[in-house]
Amino acid sequence: KIELMGSAFLQEKKIQGSMMGSNRFRADMPRFVDFYLAGKLHLDEMVSKRIKLEDINQAFVDMKSGSVARSVIMVDS
Repeated sequence: KIELMGSAFLQEKKIQGSMMGSNRFRADMPRFVDFYLAGKLHLDEMVSKRIKLEDINQAFVDMKSGSVARSVIMVDS
């Protein structure tokens, strides 16, 4: 159940759902890869910390405290 103030809708506001950012995975992912490889999408700067899977609990603590924005779990191949 969601409760909303009706007056907000008098200003032509709306509620809209989204799944995965409404991306078109098959079309968007190749473009994102191309942008990254061309240096136009700076993903590396968006990662605050790289962690091992066993450090996941500390990663959640860090995220909740605001000391990191985004951690990436590194998986050995």
